[in-house]
Amino acid sequence: MTLRPVRRPRRMACAAALALAMLAPALPARSQADAPEASLNEPPAPSIPCTEINNRAMEATLVVRQHASQLSFGFESDARAQAAVVLAWLDQWAGRLRGFLEVGEFSGCLDEGDAETYRRALASATRVANQAREDLLRPVRAPQQQPQQQQRPRRP
Repeated sequence: MTLRPVRRPRRMACAAALALAMLAPALPARSQADAPEASLNEPPAPSIPCTEINNRAMEATLVVRQHASQLSFGFESDARAQAAVVLAWLDQWAGRLRGFLEVGEFSGCLDEGDAETYRRALASATRVANQAREDLLRPVRAPQQQPQQQQRPRRP
């Protein structure tokens, strides 16, 4: 009895599914390209709800204020590495907040009060970060030793 190789229908189905998956993202792009360009002046409908943008921006504001508060008191010379890490976090979260602020303003999700709150938090964080950066870049000076008084030799 001889065995014949059996073609697997699963392989064909997987190949067809893979081909469809590769073509599916390209189809909406074509339909968007055919759309009329009359709506260029209007911002597109946000794909993320405005409440989500506002919540994320508020979270970033709180984190930025927390890190700025840590750095605003200054730091000891032996804590320079930790201050550099906090400064990096502050820069990262300030960048996130700046992005949320831009997206929120472009999409019309932020009212003027919220936008002004976020701008003030960014301005404050920028001032603190610049001061901390300046302190970190300043060379470390060894603690000055007090001049020792010359002691007279004791007489026995």
